[in-house]
Amino acid sequence: MPVLFQIMFGSAVLLVCSLLHILIIARLVRYLRNHDHFAEHRNTRHQILTVCALFLVLLFSHTLQIYISAFSLWAAGALPGYEAPIYYALVTYTTVGYGDVVLDPGFRIAGAMVSVTGILMFGMTTAFVVGLFSRILGENAP
Repeated sequence: MPVLFQIMFGSAVLLVCSLLHILIIARLVRYLRNHDHFAEHRNTRHQILTVCALFLVLLFSHTLQIYISAFSLWAAGALPGYEAPIYYALVTYTTVGYGDVVLDPGFRIAGAMVSVTGILMFGMTTAFVVGLFSRILGENAP
């Protein structure tokens, strides 16, 4: 696969994953604004369960993105079968990169774009969670 096509392919996957993650975070923000789950009248158990639910939704978003990346690599012919694309996308998206499954030179840049996607999306998740906790702790501080 030519380098320019790999960059375009990887950018398209990055765009789809970014839009999905932004949409999910935007829905979470809207939900949190409409239902004040961290108000003083809410008990600690309710707040902990709300945070757990938020983490599960964010984890679901990352899992979907890994499957999107895996499907894209499989559809492009970069990796055969079912397990190899999912495994490769998972270790690349999380930037672990064991190196036991590698792409042919014609797909390396597209594979690296999966890593860029993971870095950006985990950064977005971290910013969201830190902002949420700083708001929660800032409002409830004595």
